[in-house]
Formats: sequence, C-alpha cells, structure tokens
Amino acid sequence: MSKTGHIFTAKKAFLAVLLLAGFALLVLAPKTAVNVDEQLHYPHAKRVVNWYFTGGEDQSCLHTPQTNLKYYGQSVDNFTALFNRVFNVKDEFLVRHYTGAVFFWLLLFFSGLLAREITGSWLMATVSILSLIFMPRLAGQAFGNLKDIPFATGYVAGLLMSVRFLKELPSPRWRTAILLGSAIAFTVSVRSGGFILFAYLALGMIAFFVWKPFYLKQVVTTKPVFVRLLGQGTIILIIGYFAGQIFWPFALQNILVHPLESLNVMSHYKVSIRQVFDGQMMWSTQLPWYYLPKWMLISTPMFVLTGFLFFLCFFSVEIFFKKHFSQQAFFEAFILFSLLFPFFYVIVIDSNLYSGVRQMLFILPPLAILAVWGVFRLVKFVEMKNRKTSYVLSLFFLVLLGWPAKHQAATFPVDYVYFNVLAGGNEKAWGNYEYDYYFHGLKEPAEYVLELAGSENAIVAMNCNLSNYFDDHPNIRYQYSRFLERSSFDWDYGIFGVNYIDPELLKNELWQPADIIKTFYQKGNPVAVVVKRTSKDDFLGISEVNKGNFETGVELLEKAVKKDSNNVWLFVNLAKAKLAEGSMTEFEVYLNKGKEIFPRFEPFFLLEATRFYEEGKYVESFQKLNALFEINPRYLPAKELLEKVKEKLG
Repeated sequence: MSKTGHIFTAKKAFLAVLLLAGFALLVLAPKTAVNVDEQLHYPHAKRVVNWYFTGGEDQSCLHTPQTNLKYYGQSVDNFTALFNRVFNVKDEFLVRHYTGAVFFWLLLFFSGLLAREITGSWLMATVSILSLIFMPRLAGQAFGNLKDIPFATGYVAGLLMSVRFLKELPSPRWRTAILLGSAIAFTVSVRSGGFILFAYLALGMIAFFVWKPFYLKQVVTTKPVFVRLLGQGTIILIIGYFAGQIFWPFALQNILVHPLESLNVMSHYKVSIRQVFDGQMMWSTQLPWYYLPKWMLISTPMFVLTGFLFFLCFFSVEIFFKKHFSQQAFFEAFILFSLLFPFFYVIVIDSNLYSGVRQMLFILPPLAILAVWGVFRLVKFVEMKNRKTSYVLSLFFLVLLGWPAKHQAATFPVDYVYFNVLAGGNEKAWGNYEYDYYFHGLKEPAEYVLELAGSENAIVAMNCNLSNYFDDHPNIRYQYSRFLERSSFDWDYGIFGVNYIDPELLKNELWQPADIIKTFYQKGNPVAVVVKRTSKDDFLGISEVNKGNFETGVELLEKAVKKDSNNVWLFVNLAKAKLAEGSMTEFEVYLNKGKEIFPRFEPFFLLEATRFYEEGKYVESFQKLNALFEINPRYLPAKELLEKVKEKLG
C-alpha cells in the first residue's frame, strides 16, 4: 500500500472510531445512573438560570456559604438547566446525560486531533481515542459529570489550538487565534482553572522564541508581523477572559476580581469530605501528599502507564543523551508540561483532593496521547531489530489496550470504579480505597425497590441524595439517613451504598444490616444493599429515649438489638439512656458491647467524655475528647462539650 493510501486508511479508521463511539454514547446515555454531584450542581444551575430570567432579582445562586458553588462557572450544567426550562423537558437528567455524551465525544475528537498534531499520524490519533474509550475512570464519567469532562474537553481543545498557534508563529492565522480564545473561554466558563491555558500559551511562546531567536527578531523588526501578533494576543486575552464569564453570575458581579478570587478558592478548596484511603477513613484535608500519585498508579489502565513510561525513556534519551531537540521534541515537551505541571502543582500547594482522580481527569488525555506515542516508538524500535518480535509486541499492547473493555461491559453503569493490577484489581481495592463515591451502584437497587413496593405507600431511606429515582412515584417518600444512624429514622425500605462506611466495618463484615433482602455487587464486591424493615422497634426505641422515656426506650432497643446485633447505633442509644438514668454499670456494659463492634466509633468517645464531665473529672473528659479528635478532628457534636471542658480547666 502506498504512503498516501495508508494515510487515507488511517484517517478513515479515525472517523470510523469516532462514529462508533458517538453511536455507543447515544445508546448508553438513557441507561446511565445519576450521580450525587448532579443533585448538588443541577439545582444550583436552575438558580443561575433564574438569576438571568429575573434580571438578577433572585440572588440565591450568589449565596452558597456551605457548597461554594458560586465559584464554579459550571456553564454546561447551566446550559442543561436553561434547555430544560425553555423546552419544559420532563426528564431533566436525560438531557444532562445526552449533553455529557456530547462533550465526551468532543473530548475524544479534540484528543484525536491533538495526537495527530503532535505525532503527524492518524493511526496515533485513532489509538489515542481508543485509549480514552478504554479508560474506565474517564469514560465511566462521560454522562453525569458535567464539570470534569467538559473541563477536560476545553483543556484539550486549548492545548490543540495552542500547538497550532505555536506552529504558525511568527504569523499565526486569525482563525487559530479566535479558536484558541474560544477554547480558553469555554474552559474558564466551566471552572476558573482554565486560566492556566493563558500561562501555557505565554510559556510556549517564550520557549519557542528562545529556541528559535531568529523568529523573535522577525517579530520585533517587522512591524506588520509585530502588530498582527500583538492584535491576536489581545483577541485571545479578551475572548478567553471575558467570554468565559457570560454564563457565570458571580463572575459578572466583578469581572476583574471575582474570577481570580474563584481561582484562589478552587486551588485551596476548604470543603472537606471523608475518604477511604490506604485502608483508613480520613478527611480529604488530611490526605497524604502521595494521594494523587497513588490513585494515578492504581486506577489508570496498564497500557497507559506502560506506554507513558516508554515515552519518558525515549524522550529522555532524545533530549539528554543525543542532545537532539527537534520541533517534534518541542511539542512533545509542551504536552508533557501540560500533564506534569498540574500534577505536581496540586501536590506542592497541598490542594484538597478527593474522590480519586476525578478532579484531575483533564490530565488523562495528554497522558494517554503520550503513552500511545511511547508504545508506537517502542514497537518501531523493536521492528528495526526484529520484525516478528515487533508483531508479537504490537499484539500484546493491543490486548492490553482493550483489556479494560471487559470490565466496562460487565459493570456498566458502575464501570468508572476501576482498579488495575497494581491495586490487586477491584477485588483487593474494596475496603481500602474509596469505591463507588458517585453512588452509581444505587440505580439498580432503586429500580428494584420501586418494583418491590409497587403501588403501596412507602418511605425509602438512602445514605445519599439520589431522591430523583422516586420523583415520578407519589407513593414513595424519600428519607436521607447516614448509614450507621439509620435506626433514628422512620422508613420501610432502605437502599444503602457502601461508600463512606469505615473500612474496619467493611473488612470485618460488621456493616450488614438485618433484614437485607438483596445485595448488589460490582466485580464480586458489595456496592449496595436493599433492606426491608420488618420491625420499627429500633426507631421507636430511639424516639422514646430522645423523649426521656428511658425505660420504654431501653425495652424496645433491647428487642431491636437481638435482631440486629451489629447495629452499633443501637448500643450508642442504649448507653446514652443508661448514662441519663445514672446507671453506670449498665452504661459500661452497653458501651463495651458497642465498642466490640466498632471501637473507633466517635459517639462512644463522646459518651465517655460526657460521663467524666458530669462526674467532675475534667482532665479525663479532655483526654477522651482528644482521643476522639485524633480519629475525627471534624466531629462537630463534640465541639460544645470541648468548650465546656476547656472552660472548667481554665
């Protein structure tokens, strides 16, 4: 086959993969799960749209002291809210998921073009797209994550146009400048971190002119070239900065200050979320510096990790040993910088990261592109030594590339929960790392409960905010409940995901409630259980204790604990009742029984500290509170007692 024929064939493959990916995304969109962030960002998006419709009278989108959502541009979320409002769409989340599919497809498209721009190969572009499709942590969030996926799309589009702009120096086309400004504007409109693309362009230009000073001389000495480049830079800045704020009410309040304030807030995000990491429960603000590196190592497909390692080897040899710095190497370095700078920056500034690599999804496309290029160069290197060996190597990497597809097909829509062999696979990661943090695994249980309940009036408790599954069912009432505190609420059916449950309970199989009627699994690991409550003695007993009717409450709770012996919350309330009655011997009995199940449970420490305080043993009370805050420094119920103890101790 001629070289021209090969190019056309590779380009057709590129277009074919995009076409098939688009079709698959459209088919899968209606089958995806709603994630917990959608129930947070979408209501805010509705308030943003209402701010425009009311001419700024509805100020609710500007007052978000708990969630800090005003600092997000979240333009794609806002677009779906606008679309649903204008066209009076009933299935609002379906629109969101189709929108997510579109932006993931655009991410594939721009990533493919960027790979082609860097390597000059349509084959590399095609394989780069496939590497993103078979990247579960990325592709598994294609539908409901309308922040990180669109941000990654804008980021890659910005890199693509930056590379083209740099290639066209010293006289880039106006079309390139306008498209670059638009890419930056869109990225900023999703999240203020998009401003980093300005810095990339500036650094890229400085590096380019240092590398090729004769181009700088041409710019400085040729007035038309200088004026043109200055004008294009101004256009990029104006479009990129100001157009990104059009659909962002908080930014519009002060267009020169608020976007930069948002960037600072997002870089040092204060909202802390409890996470399971390395087999321990900790707050995201406590996570070690290696949180992101380790998550990248254990959740990225081995094809990408291996390919990137070979890329670094070939790149290092080219630059440091052969001392050869070509145009190819320059743009490889540019993409490498766009990957490594954010990675190391968030570590250096100690950013508040959580939910695995979710907040850093935008660096995965550059990583995949360089990985594919690394594999290609390795195969070419081996081919020069032994052609047959290169065929075997190509087959090996082809299998490695598509290996995650088996996981994706078997686990959809919980396919984003993926761990590679370095983590021991999903089987070993369960209980050691945050698992289904988006609660995708609750979609099937919710559908199961709806079928089970039929037309009967029922209260369904969940340990997440996914009430949307019951919006069209007036006979179902949703009740939020923390998992361990489920007995404090009135409900008939419980749907509980394993997320945010302490590893100590998970690994020792002490977390399962009584009356489980079905457990739902992912890769052999439980992700959710459905419970049908056959007795409300636990709820009634706690209610009586809270009313001060201790004798009745204890009687009911003792009946409940015989049935649900691992329900640690029942022992907390039994101990609480006995403490209130002054029955210290029985208090100790219930306390110790509860601690046998979960010795690190915070309420037990608070009860002990309360007992010591009431007995006037303030030092002992203070010591118990210190032990409590070592386990959970953000345990708010203990704050009041801590202040009292400190006052007594002077």
